[in-house]
Amino acid sequence: MKPHLIAAIACLALASCGIHHAVAPAKPTAFLTSTGTDTSARISRLPFEHSWRDPDINITDYKNIVVRPVTVKYLHADEWERSKSADIPDQKAFEKRAATLARHFTKQLNIAFTDPICIFYKTTSTSKPETLILEVALTDAHFPDTAASPLTKIPVCGFEARVLDARTGKLVSTVSDRRGPDFHLSGENSHITYNEEICSIWARQLMEASNKEIFAKVRRKLIAVE
Repeated sequence: MKPHLIAAIACLALASCGIHHAVAPAKPTAFLTSTGTDTSARISRLPFEHSWRDPDINITDYKNIVVRPVTVKYLHADEWERSKSADIPDQKAFEKRAATLARHFTKQLNIAFTDPICIFYKTTSTSKPETLILEVALTDAHFPDTAASPLTKIPVCGFEARVLDARTGKLVSTVSDRRGPDFHLSGENSHITYNEEICSIWARQLMEASNKEIFAKVRRKLIAVE
């Protein structure tokens, strides 16, 4: 059987073997609910499950942005057994792995927000005028067993983010998403998008969300067939 047909069958199998849990919306954590935002709100041009922006704020009034390190304080660590394997035998090992993913997410956010097309200048100072603060929480993570079949171990991760006015502390926007593996079918190059790549995609999309001139619609690909 040709490789791309095998990959297609694998995708169908995943769809029937529990992938729904990987893309089902997650219940918001206190990181998001504490803002008082309507967590069911969604901006049509953005690819996230939840997105909201204060309609009275003009985002172009801001020139700078501070990117905080991604926190794991709100992670559903009590669900660590979904990731149990030889690599993750207990909750401590799970939390260590999640912290590594959070650091990767932070790194990718810093890369994204230093891109020349970003409308903000990335800074570390909250005292500069016209500055925003981006805070991100890794809220969900499921790490597949590297020794198991990909049909039985599906990666998934979730995040929540909020943007604040650095001077006033006023809430500017919030977003959240929970995502399972994207499937890329391209013959021998077929692969499943795992958590690190998902976080890299989110980092880029969060930056793109601020630039309406270039990204009138930020796209979310679930399945790409090449």
